[in-house]
Amino acid sequence: MIGLNYRPLAGAFAAAAALVLSATLANAQVDPAKLPAAKAAADTFVTMAKGSEQTGNAPREADPAVKKLIDAALDTRDIETAKAIPFAALGPLSERMVTGLRIGTLYILSGTGAADLNAVANIPDSDTKVNLNVIKFAPEMGRFYDFQLRIQGAVIDAVLVRLATAKPEELARPNFQSGLADIRNGSAGSVSGVIRVLAINGIADQWLRERQPALKAIAPKLAKFLSPEQKKDLQELAIACANVTDEPQVKKDLQDFAAVVGG
Repeated sequence: MIGLNYRPLAGAFAAAAALVLSATLANAQVDPAKLPAAKAAADTFVTMAKGSEQTGNAPREADPAVKKLIDAALDTRDIETAKAIPFAALGPLSERMVTGLRIGTLYILSGTGAADLNAVANIPDSDTKVNLNVIKFAPEMGRFYDFQLRIQGAVIDAVLVRLATAKPEELARPNFQSGLADIRNGSAGSVSGVIRVLAINGIADQWLRERQPALKAIAPKLAKFLSPEQKKDLQELAIACANVTDEPQVKKDLQDFAAVVGG
């Protein structure tokens, strides 16, 4: 087993906070209806899941009412079919990412006794409890991890558009560089969190295979966007996970991911 899987998820907040790069967030060419629908669904879901950090009984998508909420909160169909993601979409995408994280966090914390990701680190045997939740809530967690990767991929696309048009004096501004670093850290942390999950003992091979398309899709984007050190870390992590999996296709996919990220 390779480390914890929940701490990198908190890196998603850094990307959401990095809106200092943007002069305007209007006219984003992603479906504007997705964000309010996701927020409303997440609000209802959080209410349904109240107390699950103590009981361990987080809502399951086998319940049609719960599935409808998860479908709305983690909907990325507009992103998957978009021909291009403009920089103006960064704000709505970041908000959708944080909204989706509310769903994923409840499954991660279910039964741990912790009310948030910071608190769970202080819970005895938190590693085991969190990892067991990934197995227990495999259908829901799989959807959440795929959502994370697709949203992060779209965020990267949006920022790459901005970088391609930025003037040298803009790139040199401290707030621009700090915002860019926040987004890079958020992307690298979120992706590493997903990769670490693939090394958890007891996860079904089919579930592992189902995570690979989203990882494959984000790999070339990471190669263009992350710092050399971040790419090296992801490469090493992917190879380490490949070395501990017995599933041949997942092993190859992780090795391919490492090669692509390295450019």
